[in-house]
Amino acid sequence: MRPERFDGANSLSARSFELLGVVLLALIFFQAKTARATETASQSSAVPIYDSQSFLKELSRLKAGLEAAGKSTEALRSYRESLPEIWAVDAGSRHYNVPTELLVTRLDKAERHPESRGQQLDQAREYLDALAAETASLSGQPQPRTDSARAKLDAILARSEYAHTQKQTWWQKLRARINEILVNALIRILRGVGGQASLGYALLWIGICAAAILIAYWIFRRWFRAARGQEMALQAAAVPSRSWQEWVFAAREAAGRGDHRMAIHCAYWAGIAHLQDLGALSADRAKTPREYLRALAKSKLILPETLVTRQRALSLLTSRLEKIWYGYQIATEADFRDSLNQLETLGCHLP
Repeated sequence: MRPERFDGANSLSARSFELLGVVLLALIFFQAKTARATETASQSSAVPIYDSQSFLKELSRLKAGLEAAGKSTEALRSYRESLPEIWAVDAGSRHYNVPTELLVTRLDKAERHPESRGQQLDQAREYLDALAAETASLSGQPQPRTDSARAKLDAILARSEYAHTQKQTWWQKLRARINEILVNALIRILRGVGGQASLGYALLWIGICAAAILIAYWIFRRWFRAARGQEMALQAAAVPSRSWQEWVFAAREAAGRGDHRMAIHCAYWAGIAHLQDLGALSADRAKTPREYLRALAKSKLILPETLVTRQRALSLLTSRLEKIWYGYQIATEADFRDSLNQLETLGCHLP
């Protein structure tokens, strides 16, 4: 019996301890939540609430204090630590929480990097000016006076990262000025066309495209003319003036060296030189082989009974020249011997 009573007492005691632990945990959680709420309320009550006018005064005070804080690292640290996490501003019927994180970041960089402190402080001032302008616009008050746009632009361009823009030669400045004058003149002329700016810009771009096309046409025309003149000069220079006997001698000399390609080339020009001596072809070295062949068909200085035979012989010489000399086909000794046979058909008496 006693052991049973002892077990019941133990179970009752265990349940009591469990209940007591739950109550203690609940009290601790409630106390922590109450303390956190109290701390939050105290923090929220510690942040002052500005209206538009008082916030503008606070921004002006901070900007003025920034000049003195930038003289030393300790002053910057004190200035940064004095800033709240947010500014609570009531502008009209709306409430704004303006974070100070961006300003604190600039001050922290200026504090840790003295070499770029001036740049960071300038950006911090610009941020305060932007906040002041935005606050004034929300409240309907005139914006606080700041430096002129030109002074701000000069200050920005004076930074080290924009130093390359100041290194312009006199020619670059003159060219930029001329471009500016031309553009302004075109805008003034085209702005009055129909009283519509869009029509003026359309006409401006049409004129620019037309001028570009004309310039390109003029360049390509001169280029083609020069290329054609050089081609004619090269063709004339590539075929020196020789008698047909000299061409035959050069052809046999090349064949003796095993250069049958050159031998066929010389044999062709031997035939052309012979026909020129007969008066059947004009001494125009600018003609192509096909033009020589067509000119022979129109010649009236060769008897009709021999014209067809000689025209066929020149056609074979021309075809072989095109395939071997221009087409880079392999030339053989048989090709050269056949070319000599065609020369004899044209009337060349070979020794």
